[in-house]
Amino acid sequence: MTTKQFLPLPYGKDVYSDLKYDGCYFVDKTPYLKNIIDEDTSNVMLFTRPRRFGKTLFMSMVEYFLKINSSNPGDTTLQQKLFKDTKVLDDQEFCKKYMGQYPVICLTLKGVQGDDFEDAYYKLAEIVSAKTDEYSFLKDSPALDEKEKAKFDKLCDEDYLKNFDKKTRSYVTSSIISLAKMLYKHFKKQVYVLIDEYDVPLAKAQEKDYHDKMVTLITSLFDFFKTTPQDPETGDQYVKKVIMTGCLKVAKNSIFTGVNNLYVNTVTSQLGTYTGIIGFTKEDTYQFLKDYELDDFAQKVKDNYDGYKFYDKEMFCPWDVVNFIKGNFDFKQQGLLSKIKADNYWATSTSSSAVYEYLGYLTDSDTQKMQDLVDGKSISFKLNDSMNYDCLSQHEPNDFWSLLLHTGYLTVDWEKTDALTPNESNPDDIVVRLPNLEIKDCFTKNIQKRFNDVFKKDNLADKIANAMFTGDSEFVQTQLRNYLKKFVSIRDTATKAPHENYYHGFLNGVFTNCSKDFLSEYHSNYESGDGYADITFKSEFSEEAVIIEIKAAPVGSDLIPLSKNAIVQIESKNYAEPFLQNSMTQSIYAYGIAFAGKNCFISVKKIK
Repeated sequence: MTTKQFLPLPYGKDVYSDLKYDGCYFVDKTPYLKNIIDEDTSNVMLFTRPRRFGKTLFMSMVEYFLKINSSNPGDTTLQQKLFKDTKVLDDQEFCKKYMGQYPVICLTLKGVQGDDFEDAYYKLAEIVSAKTDEYSFLKDSPALDEKEKAKFDKLCDEDYLKNFDKKTRSYVTSSIISLAKMLYKHFKKQVYVLIDEYDVPLAKAQEKDYHDKMVTLITSLFDFFKTTPQDPETGDQYVKKVIMTGCLKVAKNSIFTGVNNLYVNTVTSQLGTYTGIIGFTKEDTYQFLKDYELDDFAQKVKDNYDGYKFYDKEMFCPWDVVNFIKGNFDFKQQGLLSKIKADNYWATSTSSSAVYEYLGYLTDSDTQKMQDLVDGKSISFKLNDSMNYDCLSQHEPNDFWSLLLHTGYLTVDWEKTDALTPNESNPDDIVVRLPNLEIKDCFTKNIQKRFNDVFKKDNLADKIANAMFTGDSEFVQTQLRNYLKKFVSIRDTATKAPHENYYHGFLNGVFTNCSKDFLSEYHSNYESGDGYADITFKSEFSEEAVIIEIKAAPVGSDLIPLSKNAIVQIESKNYAEPFLQNSMTQSIYAYGIAFAGKNCFISVKKIK
């Protein structure tokens, strides 16, 4: 074991001061401060990145860099401590102009959610009240008149803000600009407004069916973006700049319509200045692993957590990297290398309900695209870069794929996107793929859950099995054809297994969803007679038996003779012999099921 001293990991740290005071490891993103604060002249900036990419920590870093000392304006002692050994201090001219020089309102909306709109509104009221309390020095500010101080007191009063009437709601929705005006008057300096995870309330509202009400609320909260009030004496706007983060650029109902000088940077943006601003670059990640003596496992980390391409940079999700190091550091130090593994941290940290829900609405074309993604291929679609969360209810495929791209389930395949022929493609066409093994695992788990739920619903699996006990091949054939169209295989294509294995897995998936004890003696690839039957099972009390032989052929093949040949094989190989010897079994049906692509044909013969 090494004697090297390692810094504490920044696990669960999304407040910059906490991370620095605790002496945690820090991937330095401070060089981007000059880009967004000094060089970019936009009034409103929106950075959209997937969940768990470090947006909240980045915003907290911006806050602590800019924030003025309320009791001693001009004193930057705090910043000198918090930004010691960071690259931004190399630019003294920039730091002198901005570091610790501005009032800041920084709030996150990730907690604005609830089972209904009223619950979510209460959460926003709590956030507004708590944020106002941070500026308690304004109560005694000589720059504020009595009317403004009375408004300040109301904004501090959580109980008052929760009255939920129109007047009170107007206090909440105007709270940001009201506080900005008060801070401007007190410090005689323009205010920076930082809003983290601005679209979480909209996403949660869509899940709980109050999306339209939340759109109205958020639109009112952000109304000052469009016409920012000014100091009547100087003409300066109270707010100098708004910086926001989220997953999507939401367009509906004028949230951003009419905002002057708005800059939006998404995962598809091609401005190299900001591609590495949020998240870990490849260089960040490899250095992090090296600093914790886990660089020997860089390939494992790359396979499982890499693959995101934000235009010119290869990006990793910080949540995954930190969790991998946290989970495996002790094993490496103890020499227990066989225990080092790459777990799926994404699945437990973010909702994948969109994938699950949309699987129930896949068209034949979408199903093939989903299959191609799981098989490691790329797909193309028309990107909707300004979609809304409620678009999903319309089940438009392009909106679904766009959502998956912006939320981190897909990444742009830039080489293939750039290779699209202009004359044959739409300017919004884009080529994407699954970024890594971790996301593939999320996909396959959602696909498997949807598959299981479909066959458990209305006891469909039981009905199919029961039809097979009675020789009703037409019913079984109809049901299998319906669901073959929607079925996305989660087979491992690397095994190059026979095509029969693909359909064998499909049928096994159907029958494993039968009710408990509905089937007995279920066997797959079971030695029977003079060979191995693909699938055999009996009814609960062994009175009926089914023998299935599976055949596969290329798309367009004549499946009827193939299915009949399967019946011949069952008979010639004596697969029914064990069942014939059991007098408890009153009937035996042999099924030959021939598959080709998303089609099948079933032949049946009653043996007993």
